Amino acid sequence: MKKNFFFFIILFNLFTINSLSSTVYLDVQYIIDNSKIGLFYKNKLQKKYSKLKDDLKNEENKLKEKETEINNQKNILKKEEITKKFNQLNILLQKYQVNRQKLNKMILEDKQSYSKKILSFLNPLLTKYVESNDIKLVIEKKNVLVGVKTLDITNDILSLIDEETIKKKLIDEN
Repeated sequence: MKKNFFFFIILFNLFTINSLSSTVYLDVQYIIDNSKIGLFYKNKLQKKYSKLKDDLKNEENKLKEKETEINNQKNILKKEEITKKFNQLNILLQKYQVNRQKLNKMILEDKQSYSKKILSFLNPLLTKYVESNDIKLVIEKKNVLVGVKTLDITNDILSLIDEETIKKKLIDEN
């Protein structure tokens, strides 16, 4: 009975060691942020929204100037006029906040859209890589507490996605 138990423990350890050797981890966010296609989409977003951000910044500066102007006139104007000007300023401030929220929402939606495009492009490449390298399990790096650097396949997948991006000419699209 003791021999069977001892044999079972050794066999279990061998299976555990074998399954761990075919487990790797991948930093998906790093690939999205640093791949050629990811950088292309990031630049596209920056170009698209930089003017709108500048416009919002100018609007914010105008609101600050109006607030300063009203505060400087507190001693000169009547209370009703000051209240009226502050109410107008509050309306403008609300419009500014709505515009800012819309811009942030649009940026977030575009980022998510681009991330989905990259992930849909990445998935078949990752599947092919896993099959060709006899990998049984890929874990996302953010879920790994401690791992040996040799199990990190992020750079391999990054170079694969960059090669495929160039090969399929995905960056040239408008």
